[in-house]
Amino acid sequence: MSPRAVPWSKLQRLRGMGSAEIAHRAQECMRREVERVTRGFHAAEESDRRFLRRLPPDRPAFLPYLQRDVAPRFYVAHDTDSRVELIGALENCFPDLPSRIEAEANELCSHRFEVLGHGVIDHGAEIDWHRDPVTGARWPRHFWADYDLVGSDAPGDPKRVHEANRHQHLTRLAKAYFVLGGERYAREVVEQMLGWIDQNPRATGVHWHSSLEIALRAISWMWALLLILPSRSLDEAAARRIGKSLFAQLDHVSDYPSLYSSPNTHWIGEATALVLAGLLFADCDRGRTWLERGTRWLGSAVEHQVGDDGVHGELSSCYHCYALDFCLQALVLARRNQLPFSPAVERRVEAMLEFVAHVTRPDGSLPLLGDDDGGRALALERTDYRDPGDLLCTGAVHFGRADYKGPAGAYRETTLWLLGTEGLRNWEALPAAVPESLRASFPDAGYFVQRSGWGSSDSHLVFDCGGLGNLGGGHGHADALSLTLYSGGHELLVDPGTFLYNGDADQRDLFRTTGAHNTAVVDERPQSQPGGTFRWTSKATASLLDNLRCGGIDYLAGEHDGYARGVDRVIHRRRLLFVRPEYWIVLDEFRGDEVEHDFELVYHLAPDAEISGPAIQSCPTRSTSPTNTEARVDAVTGACRLGMFFHASGPLSVTALRGGTEAKADWASHRYGERRPAPVVVARLRARPPASVITLLLPDSAHCSASDWQPRALPARAREPGTARPLAVRMPLPSGAEDVVILSPHGTEVEAGPYRARAELVFARRDGERIERLFAPRAESFTLAGDSVLATPATKPFHRVGSETSTLRIVRDRESAPGELSCAV
Repeated sequence: MSPRAVPWSKLQRLRGMGSAEIAHRAQECMRREVERVTRGFHAAEESDRRFLRRLPPDRPAFLPYLQRDVAPRFYVAHDTDSRVELIGALENCFPDLPSRIEAEANELCSHRFEVLGHGVIDHGAEIDWHRDPVTGARWPRHFWADYDLVGSDAPGDPKRVHEANRHQHLTRLAKAYFVLGGERYAREVVEQMLGWIDQNPRATGVHWHSSLEIALRAISWMWALLLILPSRSLDEAAARRIGKSLFAQLDHVSDYPSLYSSPNTHWIGEATALVLAGLLFADCDRGRTWLERGTRWLGSAVEHQVGDDGVHGELSSCYHCYALDFCLQALVLARRNQLPFSPAVERRVEAMLEFVAHVTRPDGSLPLLGDDDGGRALALERTDYRDPGDLLCTGAVHFGRADYKGPAGAYRETTLWLLGTEGLRNWEALPAAVPESLRASFPDAGYFVQRSGWGSSDSHLVFDCGGLGNLGGGHGHADALSLTLYSGGHELLVDPGTFLYNGDADQRDLFRTTGAHNTAVVDERPQSQPGGTFRWTSKATASLLDNLRCGGIDYLAGEHDGYARGVDRVIHRRRLLFVRPEYWIVLDEFRGDEVEHDFELVYHLAPDAEISGPAIQSCPTRSTSPTNTEARVDAVTGACRLGMFFHASGPLSVTALRGGTEAKADWASHRYGERRPAPVVVARLRARPPASVITLLLPDSAHCSASDWQPRALPARAREPGTARPLAVRMPLPSGAEDVVILSPHGTEVEAGPYRARAELVFARRDGERIERLFAPRAESFTLAGDSVLATPATKPFHRVGSETSTLRIVRDRESAPGELSCAV
């Protein structure tokens, strides 16, 4: 290709741009090229005289300006009484805080600090900020716009070198100075910042490439500067050098936002940095511009990126928290400075907290849904989002929401730094509560949450019936109709996470492909086909079919078209019944062309799980022909057992991967850059559609023990010849009653033991000759031992029927309200 040739992909992207985007990119390109030509001038530091002209006219020095004007606008008050009160509150709420932060600060002074999932790394006596902290490779120094971060010339994964240069460890080092008063901590903060400035002249180097990375570093610097203000190490000369670089970085963010290049959390993070800087430096040159742009951009980004149900459009639990963290920082500081955001933004952020409250598991941990960046927007205490309790804690106080206080658990250190002692008093005045509902629906995102209770040992399941998000799907995974399960104090069925973005395309795809998630794989194909690090060449579309609660059952049904491409078309439908509060029934159906397919149901277990079961094979094989249609598997994680029972419409083989196979998805990554072998259970059925599998998930919980459940297949036959094979499972209960579930692919009449049903699906709990619980969507009739339990008075099926007492609750169609029919059942 000639030097002037334009790649076809770029021409295609240009054709898809609107006039506003084209104008923005043209202006940005001109600005960038002017900067390239004049970078020799930028390489030299801005003169003191020119910098001081950026301050208010009556402020002839930068350090006094920080102390007298900026500090009172910050989260943390600096007058002596407020400082003493805050330190006292920190030590009272967190008695181990002084010893904990002292230990970490000593490590940080030795240049030992954490980098993502790689753990604590020694960065050497003199920190080289362009050195990859893991591999030692150095990033060359170019004009900032000339980097291809993921190209063949890149010396490594840019996330590693960027993470260290976010300087979030400096906020914790400055925190140690604020609480403990050790001058060496403040001196180390100043020396590392000045060392970074020496190595990173304006517009030169990889650390000027990403506006988001600059924004994160700017936030860290503002915290660090304002926490060490009383220090002798921060004299006027050092403060000016830091201020000049800080303002230059903020100008870069303001001039080169990710408005179109990365219009997702990048844009939110950049807008937040400008809001914070604009509030703190409101009376400086460009301060008002930073605030105006940041406020406008953050409002637009939240409106565009956050759905009406409160879920961020990346459909990633960690990126959701990332965006929420940024927003809370901006909202809290704006309110402190009497410049609140619009009610629309406040409402969206409050809705984002609603999602976190429900998706957070009983132990306070966050399930990994979609990509995980591995970092945080603010790392004053924690460095990732596996525990998002500080967001809920801050949100509970900011919005006065008692129902966020329960899921948050204890009061959090980060909240105390953000909201001060007044926030602590407001927290203590809030009653402890949890959301009223045990189920939550986020239909725009396609996430649905079911739980048995809000106690620490209760069960919690997240069902994904969504797509790849409305922001291009860059951080989504091919995981439609997947689920995660927590119970008895342990992760049981897990999402394997992310591991990495760059450097190994095969590993990137392995962790986001369909086989890496708890859903179905057809013919070893993914639902959505990866087409690059953050791109897809094809995308599955998922649809929610039902979301009902009736007869003591929480019921969800969805399907996707990811396997409906090509010659052999297959639709995967999954139904989920939560027999509250005890266990789940998963019904998978495959419909399509009548040619043979390989159907695999994949279940990923926690890394420390142990699998057992008489039907388990030690490794997958296709050479043997299975004869059984049912299998039982037990997985033990810690002290918790998960029983898994499968019953299929054809011969079924159940295999186990023990974890750690390089080319297979039998790994779990709890943080970016880290992975651990993790066992996987695969139930395989080779059949022609229609084909179906019933899976029972029987966890230990506060309500039952998995070892008490002994399900088995119940012979079933369709009373109309030539129809697809129905399935039925019965399960004796410890009480002496029994549950039965009957699945009829075409809704034809089915006979299974003493039961006869004409319905797509029936769940019933029987005690002797009495039906105690009944759930039957689109049912026409149901009998037990010849006695009618349900019969429609017309040919049209009921939309749903349910009972937990002697009263049947009946809905005749989707739109009608429930009616009641007294019936001696």
